Amino acid sequence: MVVFLVVIPLIVLALAAGAAFVSVHNSTLAIGEDGVEFRNYPSPPRTVPLADVTRFEEAQAVGNFSSLRPATAVLVLRDGTRLAVRSLSAPDAGTGVDALNARVAALRSRG
Repeated sequence: MVVFLVVIPLIVLALAAGAAFVSVHNSTLAIGEDGVEFRNYPSPPRTVPLADVTRFEEAQAVGNFSSLRPATAVLVLRDGTRLAVRSLSAPDAGTGVDALNARVAALRSRG
């Protein structure tokens, strides 16, 4: 009985944490002059033109076990669309929402 009440839920939580880690670890983000390209694993890559990008925001963790969720971001577009982005680091930008927004601003000032 103890196995069903204690061990099984712990195994389920460990599997969910492992799946979240793999999903975030295999996701990519690149910000270039042609736009923001991101891949939320296992989905295919998607590119958003730089002219359509407003900013990155930190995603709000909600629900049960929200403190256990990995940090992610939201890409806000000019039309108000919000796209989930699982990776918070880009090769030319650095890590974190502030670094990503700084890279977008730097590319806009060039062009």
